Amino acid sequence: MAAKTSITRINAAEPLNRLIRLDRLEFRKLLDLYFQALRADWIYHETRQKSGTKAAADKGHTAASAWNACTVSLLVLRDMRTVDPDLRAAVEVLLKTCPGEMPSSGDLMRCGTEMLVLANKYKRSSSDLMPLLDEAFCLIESYHGTQALMSAQRAA
Repeated sequence: MAAKTSITRINAAEPLNRLIRLDRLEFRKLLDLYFQALRADWIYHETRQKSGTKAAADKGHTAASAWNACTVSLLVLRDMRTVDPDLRAAVEVLLKTCPGEMPSSGDLMRCGTEMLVLANKYKRSSSDLMPLLDEAFCLIESYHGTQALMSAQRAA
């Protein structure tokens, strides 16, 4: 008896150019840098809480360097000519959350709301922007929560 062969139609592959758009790749890199900066901030705070200011000096330098790399990436992405308008808007929101802007809890909440509005524009579409904008929203929310926790620990 002959083996049954499945004849399932395979959809055409997505065009490669769409997958390697420079603005998406740069934004993905930016999100990784933003995460690293948040993590470095937390490690600095934790070290300072446990071991004191002197022991945390190197961790503070690491956190400052991570935020600097993140800010430079944001500025590069903002200045790219071919950036999707919604990615550019997301970059502007993320710039408002950088330590140089001294974001308050309210500022971070507003930025989170702005990012959520951008992400929700793509909620029911197959756009490759949705996961990027959604992750940016999650990072801002994480930042807000971490800042609240650090403030509570300092006050205790």
